[in-house]
Amino acid sequence: MLRIVNSSLLICSAFIFCAALGMLINPDAFHKFFSPVQLVPDPPLPETSRSYYWDLQGYADIALSNTCLAFYPLWPLLIRFLFHPQNVEQTAHYFLVVSTVIFLLSTPLLILVFTKSLNHKYLTLLLVMAFSLSPMAIFRVIGYTESLFSALSAIFIWVCLRQTNLNQIVRLTLVFILTLIMGLTRPILIPFVFSSAAAIGTIFYFESLKLETHNWRDWRTVINKYSQEIKITLTLWVSSFLGYSIYGLFCWQARGDFFAPFKDQKDWGTKLGLHLELLLFPKSQFFDLLGLYFPLIVLFVAFILVYFKIKDINLVIWQPKSTLWNLLFLYPPLLILTHIFNWFYLKSKSQGKDNSLKKVITSDYPITLSSNYVFWFCVYFPVIHSLIIFFTRDRLYSLGRYIFGVPFFFIALGYLFCCIPGKKAYQTLWWLIGISGFALVEQWVNYGHNKWLG
Repeated sequence: MLRIVNSSLLICSAFIFCAALGMLINPDAFHKFFSPVQLVPDPPLPETSRSYYWDLQGYADIALSNTCLAFYPLWPLLIRFLFHPQNVEQTAHYFLVVSTVIFLLSTPLLILVFTKSLNHKYLTLLLVMAFSLSPMAIFRVIGYTESLFSALSAIFIWVCLRQTNLNQIVRLTLVFILTLIMGLTRPILIPFVFSSAAAIGTIFYFESLKLETHNWRDWRTVINKYSQEIKITLTLWVSSFLGYSIYGLFCWQARGDFFAPFKDQKDWGTKLGLHLELLLFPKSQFFDLLGLYFPLIVLFVAFILVYFKIKDINLVIWQPKSTLWNLLFLYPPLLILTHIFNWFYLKSKSQGKDNSLKKVITSDYPITLSSNYVFWFCVYFPVIHSLIIFFTRDRLYSLGRYIFGVPFFFIALGYLFCCIPGKKAYQTLWWLIGISGFALVEQWVNYGHNKWLG
């Protein structure tokens, strides 16, 4: 417990340091964060690059008038119930206060859940630090849903873990309640249904690779083995649909449209389309491009490690000798092309010998990972967000926030690091933490300027 407290103090202090530095650079950020009233007016239309409240305006409208919008109702109704605000300024301030309190209280909870999931104290510290110093972490203290949703996500992950000793009925009941609450907080219907279905499907795929025969008796054994995960999947499907249906019925009564929140997305330019230029240029914040690639990279690497371990095939890669190659993580398209080019170049140069390539040394952990429902759910959750944004928008607005503002991606990343023995692999994680810290400071400066944060 003392370790959790000390780690929480360290992480929160690092976040506060970044915030304080940003406020020193731009004192308007300090006044905006601590003042309960709006200090400067919104810029007049058609100016859209700056706004004092951004999405908080929509949440405030729901809290004040109990209306149906694209935003989901639980977070604003919670503020309405606790504080009974009278205007937008008060509502926005209460959003900020409560989200900051949740951020501070949920940090030890995240450390506990990460430790329970990964069984690795040092890696847990790095991952929660990376999550808390992400540029998107600012949303967890300025009044958005990230703070509440992250706390609920941590509890959800803890409940779904096999090593959490819960009675099956209790576990499924908690999954149902948590999913229902999360479904009233943010639009999780499609991500949760897809992630859970893909997770159980991936587990069954890898189990099929382990089977010597594929008769019904073998498959019945596999189904019985993962009956708990199947029940969790079905439970969260029902709860996700119910969660949206509650809000959908309210929207039907208020606006005559059950799917009004989805249709409101069209006002933000959401429609099916293919914009291949987004693979190179996000047309929005830089971290949105990382949000597009990082989940897919984690999924691909995990899939390859597990597949090769099950098939007992040696995996060889090009491994950079200098840590300066980590700079490529700042631009994933170049990172991917560089690794592919060097692999084929060294493969041809060695004339069939793998001396020029580095054999990947992993533990037996990928075998465990192949059947880890929580890992696959956590990796598919950001993946589906990346795909939805890529195929429905002409720019990657808010993608970084959806990926790095909640803990699912970082849990998945932690499981992937567990596959590689030794602490040398953590150098990349330390490097990314440092870059994120500088970007978080910039976010606070932008916050004071009322600029778009993600």
